[in-house]
Amino acid sequence: MSTNKPHILFLINDEHRPDILPIEGNSVIRTPTLSRFINEGVYFRNAYTPSPVCVPARQSFLSGLYPRNSGCLNFGDPMPTEVRTMPGHLGNYGYYSCCAGKMHFVGQDVMHGWQERIGRDIIGNNGYPFPPVKDEYTAQIKREPGTGMKQNKVVQEIRDAQPGIGHWMLHDQYNVDGALLFLEEYFVNASYDRPKANPLCMAVSLIAPHYPYQCPLDLFNYYMQRVEPIVEEPNENFDYDNFFRVEVGKDVTYRQAHRATAAYYGMIEWMDRQFGRVIDKLEHLNVLDDFIIVFLSDHGEMLGTKGLWEKQSYFEPSVRVPLSIWNPERFGVEQNIVNENVSLVDLFPTLCELSDIPTPEELDGNSLVPLIQGETADWDDTVYSELWRAQNGPSVMVKEGDLKYFQFNNDKGWQDQLFDLSNDPSENNNLINDPNYSEQLTHLRSKVNALPTPREKNKDNTFIDLHKPINNSL
Repeated sequence: MSTNKPHILFLINDEHRPDILPIEGNSVIRTPTLSRFINEGVYFRNAYTPSPVCVPARQSFLSGLYPRNSGCLNFGDPMPTEVRTMPGHLGNYGYYSCCAGKMHFVGQDVMHGWQERIGRDIIGNNGYPFPPVKDEYTAQIKREPGTGMKQNKVVQEIRDAQPGIGHWMLHDQYNVDGALLFLEEYFVNASYDRPKANPLCMAVSLIAPHYPYQCPLDLFNYYMQRVEPIVEEPNENFDYDNFFRVEVGKDVTYRQAHRATAAYYGMIEWMDRQFGRVIDKLEHLNVLDDFIIVFLSDHGEMLGTKGLWEKQSYFEPSVRVPLSIWNPERFGVEQNIVNENVSLVDLFPTLCELSDIPTPEELDGNSLVPLIQGETADWDDTVYSELWRAQNGPSVMVKEGDLKYFQFNNDKGWQDQLFDLSNDPSENNNLINDPNYSEQLTHLRSKVNALPTPREKNKDNTFIDLHKPINNSL
């Protein structure tokens, strides 16, 4: 099919710890699908999420805005419809957009610029104007005893890790099945012979390797014999909410942590297999070479590092994310590893440049194309990440070069944290009181303090103040 613009495919997963990839030196994990495109494309070694929690991270990626500018600060915040998004912007220039799987939209707008959506993630009242009624005719709902949310969420998820197909993996399978049917119809449409002529922007967005920690039996057995759990004592020098702290030998047994780790690895390989099904379909349809393929995760997973599990942390396993771009027509098939700090908010302007579409002026991100081409001199090596009403918020992280600074404003008395990853890649030594870093600390604090306050919204989820762009040239 001829088109003057490249097709774009986003392969997105959830909670993927970045060092569990062969490109990161992990010799145990098997990800042949992703490794193919990483090894032939551009891999960003220091890519960071705008927020280490699902909903705001995804809205920032789509909008090219940090959470304070996107209007989505936390898990339950709906992003205003007035916010421009990548699929919406590309759609205005002739792209047809379809998302199969998780976008985690909340509120009345479940599309945010996507023209078509596939899967189990499309939920909500969607603008239905009639409010629920509570009278004698209303269904009386009573939960069966013993069912519902787990009481000690993180600990119980580790204890419950096992072989099998987890709750969210069923959603993923459903979404990939739908994506394959969509691709056949889009490029061939055998029944009606009406294939789309538009360039395609598609996301296949999986929830794996998100907990519950479960994977098929063959993968569980494979990784149980090859991985060991990360067992580190909760470090009292670093303040984080107890919700995420799990002590092996007290809260869970070593065996339970081992099983959870093996299941997590197995989920990553299972996820790779699902992406492989999509790639096989594109090859079958003879259109793969017409695509730009972007792989990313919304955030990472602590997996026991520093005695913490899940996300909502600014430590590397949680805040750093895997990110790669495969575009043979533009960049060839030689592996290119970019070491500068980049953010998921940079993808919006990058895809605009790669598809030769004007870049909106209001974006917080910057195009990654100059970095890919080796033009590093003018790159502002600064990224931010933020949390608001979640357990570890309000707080902000700024990383510039190898220095990373966390500032907490949550009224819990937590001390700020400063790390120099050039000589402390495991982030074990908090330098916040080290006089040798006083000048750098002052500089990083000034960058955090100069950030604009979050944009205010009214009860109709509409902004009531002007956009406040983040200036990375401070």
